Amino acid sequence: MYFSNSTLLILAGLALTGLALTCFYSVLALRRARRQLLLCSARAEQQQSALAMLEQTTTRLRSERTGLQDENRDLAARLAALQTALAAAEKQADTGRTLLEATRKQLESDFQILADRIFTEKGQSLSQKHQTALAALLNPVREQLGEFKKKVEDVYDRESRDRISLVKEIEHLKTLNQQIGKDAVNLTNALKGQNKVQGLWGEMILERLLEDSGLQRGHEFDTQVGLKDKNGRTRLPDVIVHLPKGRDIIIDAKVSLAAFEQASRAETPEEQQHYLQDHLDSLKKHIHSLAGKEYHLLPGVNCPDFVLLFLPTEGAFQTAVSREPELLTEAMRKKIILASPSTLLAILRTINHMWRQEEQNRNSLAIAKQAGNLYDKFIGFVEALEEVGGRLNQTVEAWQLARKRLTSGKGNLISRAEALRKLGVQNTKGLPSSVAVEEDEAVCPEHSNLNP
Repeated sequence: MYFSNSTLLILAGLALTGLALTCFYSVLALRRARRQLLLCSARAEQQQSALAMLEQTTTRLRSERTGLQDENRDLAARLAALQTALAAAEKQADTGRTLLEATRKQLESDFQILADRIFTEKGQSLSQKHQTALAALLNPVREQLGEFKKKVEDVYDRESRDRISLVKEIEHLKTLNQQIGKDAVNLTNALKGQNKVQGLWGEMILERLLEDSGLQRGHEFDTQVGLKDKNGRTRLPDVIVHLPKGRDIIIDAKVSLAAFEQASRAETPEEQQHYLQDHLDSLKKHIHSLAGKEYHLLPGVNCPDFVLLFLPTEGAFQTAVSREPELLTEAMRKKIILASPSTLLAILRTINHMWRQEEQNRNSLAIAKQAGNLYDKFIGFVEALEEVGGRLNQTVEAWQLARKRLTSGKGNLISRAEALRKLGVQNTKGLPSSVAVEEDEAVCPEHSNLNP
């Protein structure tokens, strides 16, 4: 087919125009694809950043979960130990109660048997006056028995209260995790404040643990006691816990946890590790400072050469120990013992149990002393009763001799009196039948001669 030049030019122009349009649309599509690629890349970077933050959060939550699991295991172990101690205490209390009850019953039985025997032998010959005197002797013994019985019952009641208190403390340990969770909120608020506020918060937690342990303020522990060292400077230990036999233990709660709180709010792992190291350094610095105070040399306290350093949160304690396992050993070399809330509560409960045992020992000694005094009184009563019996026998013998002279024998007074009556003596009363004599004995010899 033949085309003219103009036609060819038109066809060529159309082809070039189509090619140009194709290139134009291709460029537009390429630009659109490039923009979408950049947008997807930006979104991928954002998602990658969000994923990194989620991984950090997941790591922190896993660490916290591990700490809580360890804490729960510790609490379960302490709960089992306390339940075992409770069972042993109940068994010991039952044994002591059985022994005391058997002793009391034996004393009452022995006393009743002896009293019945004495009353049976001597009761028929006792006059009203002697019975009154005997009652006066018996009343003190009865009172002593009553006091002894009351003291035994008081010991039973006190042991029962101690067992109930121990059961309540076990229940308290079951809810300790919940309380620690609540304390974490207060800790966060306190740690954001100044060091003075942090110290007051730690002292508040410490005082609450002291109260929960059952120790009594002013008797078994004191707070903020001013003591003078050898240079005349005033020392204010947070708490002095008193032990039986005049011993003491000092507890310090002024450790700073600001770095630990900042670590919990760190946005990157590097920042978190930095604050955790600051927390460890702050704790070691406080240990060194506390060791230099030499509380055990202060006059007015009788404590061993170590101090309990209280950390008011389990997390701060576990974090420091896990970061540097030698921290506990290093602190003990400086006579400092680190204590978390759970370990300190166990120590305080042990001290409270020591006080209760000391009180029971004192009561047992008092009961033994009262029992000894009661036995001595009982022996004195028996000796006095035997003396009364001997004198009653002498009185009966003298009475029988006088009665014999009155009623028996030839020419006794009764027969002579009856003879006078028969001779015409005026009388208004007669002799009792118990002293009556036979008719032939009532006639005196002179009257018989007058009437052969």
